[in-house]
Amino acid sequence: MEIKQSVIEARVMKGWTFSKIYDTYGVPKSTAQGWLQKHFAEEGDDEEVTTPYDEYKQGYVNENLQRDKPKKPKKSEEEIMEFLSQLAPIQVNSSYTATTSNLNEYAVVGSDFHFGCHDEAAINIFLYTIEELKPKTIVLNGDTMDMLAISRYPKDIKKQWSLQDERVAYHEFLDNLIAISGGAKIYETVSNHSGQSIDGRWRRYLSERLGELACLPDISDKLSYQNVFMGEYQNHVEHVDYVDLNGLIVTHGTTVRGVGGASARGEIDKWGTSIMHGHTHRIGQTLKRIPAIGNRGEKQIVGIESGCLCSLDAAYGVAMNWNAGFGIVALGDESFGYEQILINNGIANISTLGQTIRG
Repeated sequence: MEIKQSVIEARVMKGWTFSKIYDTYGVPKSTAQGWLQKHFAEEGDDEEVTTPYDEYKQGYVNENLQRDKPKKPKKSEEEIMEFLSQLAPIQVNSSYTATTSNLNEYAVVGSDFHFGCHDEAAINIFLYTIEELKPKTIVLNGDTMDMLAISRYPKDIKKQWSLQDERVAYHEFLDNLIAISGGAKIYETVSNHSGQSIDGRWRRYLSERLGELACLPDISDKLSYQNVFMGEYQNHVEHVDYVDLNGLIVTHGTTVRGVGGASARGEIDKWGTSIMHGHTHRIGQTLKRIPAIGNRGEKQIVGIESGCLCSLDAAYGVAMNWNAGFGIVALGDESFGYEQILINNGIANISTLGQTIRG
């Protein structure tokens, strides 16, 4: 009788799951449900109650528990508009040219800039390569902005983390990039730090704080990553999930394994095609032959981790196993080749250019 009463109190007063009840008291779900059915019938309600939500609707959850339950903070529409008014307007250089003449059949792919925690020397090398190579395509492969100010990770309280500072740094970079691009097609892919992905820091931050208000079209549009952090740069940089470079899929990636190349193997095993990705901040590659069978021809696929363009001593840890670098992809009619660029202490040897570049 004592166990029965404890089970009823755990379920009704504390909102425990049947799994927790079983782990604590060793009472199976069917037995606990039977006790609850009888308890509710004795209270004058013979409806079946099987879930915490049903109990909540019928008023069986303890009143104090409901009052003490933490509530998701909500923002009013006025508060949101006040927040938007604090964002400085974005000025875009109107002298950018749109011509694509004399561009070469290359793509340059950079990843994990983490503006706010970026590496100036690495980014200088990246921009110099674009200016010299004049590629047809440029891919900013995710994590352009770090958004550390709204991260859940611990931060150094001695430093002021600012979304506005990150955005200013990113816009200065975009000004330089667009000015030297010669009209190249520029993409930015979604990622876990920047972008409009459901897994990105910005959307998670808004979802946790705005709740249902985030569903209102006017607010959703005004607070999109593109409008808040890219502004008029949307006219020059296309925000996409991935870029297909003649069969090489460029995506930010989600797999993280211990050494360079291992994560790339996970990505090509998952997707069954050639992948160039960032996310790991490492350089590495792996190849896989897929034999012909039936109507399927033989093919070889490659997985490439392209490195990062952020500081190797960022605020996320100590002695991180990261590699600075980016990728150059040569575009054939129906194929591709690639060069992985390693930036070592601000120096890169780039075979495609036949140059050694110092950042």
